[in-house]
Amino acid sequence: MSTHPAIDLDTKEAAECGLFSVPELVARKRGAELERFNARVKALAERDTLDLRASVGTCADPAMLWSLHMELMGRGLPPILRGQRPWHLGTQGRLVEFAADVAWLQATEPGHRGRYGLARAILKTPWGSDGWWRLVLRQFGRSGDVRGLVLAFGLTEPQRFHLRTVQTAHRAQIFERLHGDGFGKLVGVIEDAVRAAPDLSGRTDPRATAIRRAQLWRVHRLLDEGPARTAYSWARLSGEELNRWQVAKQLAAVKDVALAFERFRVDAEALE
Repeated sequence: MSTHPAIDLDTKEAAECGLFSVPELVARKRGAELERFNARVKALAERDTLDLRASVGTCADPAMLWSLHMELMGRGLPPILRGQRPWHLGTQGRLVEFAADVAWLQATEPGHRGRYGLARAILKTPWGSDGWWRLVLRQFGRSGDVRGLVLAFGLTEPQRFHLRTVQTAHRAQIFERLHGDGFGKLVGVIEDAVRAAPDLSGRTDPRATAIRRAQLWRVHRLLDEGPARTAYSWARLSGEELNRWQVAKQLAAVKDVALAFERFRVDAEALE
């Protein structure tokens, strides 16, 4: 089981330690450091989407983390599909990821209204602006748990599926199992299944097939969507255009193995 709690917004920590908005983080950079940062941000547009996704989980600079999220948002990739969470960035990183969730909500559902005053004010303010960041930082410090954020923003279950910081405990566990070592083990069991029933043409590589099927399964599992929507999201992520029938066939080929592996992981974690 993941050691990271589903409730990951620490009110006391946010209030007492020095947290900064992204504009403030960028303003603290000077000279050559700022030039390097700007050059790296500019170069993001030329990078492959899967490469950007991999960088999210290893990013060492919260300001760059925001730039990665914004580039991926511009490519139509929902927050939940943007790779591992950068837990090593601590509360500052969680603030940035919360902000990325809010930006996605505003961009994709501009008519959505929050339930409480501060959340409503955030959703009425142009995302990314200095004023928006001040409100987001205040909300981040005020809401001490995921439930509080869900209530404040009036989020539905389908909306939460697309976001990173407001998942239920169960969904957060699924997310963690589909990344890092858990994903590598999933690829392994799928590869074993592929080798047990090999393609007689010999034109496919079992390892490559397993990785692709595991990646496609992860998209489907995280979004909890059918083949058509999974195909759409897969195209945003990988650049590969598949029709719903092709996706349905791939998901059917891996479903039993993937769910059995997931149940095994749950049982193993319960014994730890």
